[in-house]
Amino acid sequence: MSNRLCYVCEGGDCTEMGSGDLFDKLRDLVKEFDPDEERIKIRRYPCFGACEHGVNVTLYPDKVFYSEVTEDDIPSIAAHIKGEGEAPEHLTGKCEPDVEEIIWDMLDSPY
Repeated sequence: MSNRLCYVCEGGDCTEMGSGDLFDKLRDLVKEFDPDEERIKIRRYPCFGACEHGVNVTLYPDKVFYSEVTEDDIPSIAAHIKGEGEAPEHLTGKCEPDVEEIIWDMLDSPY
């Protein structure tokens, strides 16, 4: 299985909304089933540009953009990452499609 990346925004607005704590909780849950990061890496991202919909989290290369994430959403995101069910619908489709496309283009870039 190819390695996947999950990014948690650490831009100013998302940080003020608690993205640091969400990052820690998500990383800890994912490490329970992938302790050596062989299938998924959880990382911080400077800013996705969808600040009004924060906290934002992305899953790549799956191209899932979760928005308005709260602590209560972390278990369902971790389950989705693990392959147990679909992306939580109430977290997707909130930001403008062009914002998502810019993020995917940047992540697709070899640079």
